[in-house]
Amino acid sequence: MPRLLHIQSSPNLDGSLTRVLSQQFVDTWVASHNDTTVDVLDLVTDPIPHFGPDIMAARGPADQLSQATLDAMAMVDRLCTQLEAADILVIGSPMINLTISTQLKAWFDHITIAGRTFEYAGPGIVRGLLFGKKTFVIEARGGDYADPPASGFDYQEPLLRALLGLIGNYDVTFIRAEGTRQRPEEADAIMRHAEKLVARIAA
Repeated sequence: MPRLLHIQSSPNLDGSLTRVLSQQFVDTWVASHNDTTVDVLDLVTDPIPHFGPDIMAARGPADQLSQATLDAMAMVDRLCTQLEAADILVIGSPMINLTISTQLKAWFDHITIAGRTFEYAGPGIVRGLLFGKKTFVIEARGGDYADPPASGFDYQEPLLRALLGLIGNYDVTFIRAEGTRQRPEEADAIMRHAEKLVARIAA
């Protein structure tokens, strides 16, 4: 039975395009693949801490770790176990100040672990360990970053490709709702186009 992990990362809980579109994607996917089990990780309503001193201290001697560090290690193990169990990832990712939200970056910081989700295969060579997962990223951007010169300011999608690739996830499909604030008169049409892509790809 395939397992789908749905990750929400928009800090906007009311009217978020990525929340709406990614939920539509999951609903359509489950309707077409009704043996799928869905896990939900909402990084905003159930936040995880940013990468900080408690988890950094995990590198110290085991008998000298504080309870806060042990708790942080348990959280990281839980996040990694959840990710490892997933066959399909659906990530709702709005563009925030040209890149991904801090909530999503914190998740990547915690699950990117040498020896567990990637390994060093040689000097300057890393190899991801989580192969075989299909990932669908639902992006929303108020501006349009499809073409130069604006595309040079898109640090969202290249970063997501790099972070997912680092853990061995190369089968990634991006679905974008782009330019809704730049061209407000076209916002409805942009959303309808994204919804059609969701319906076609998820089915």
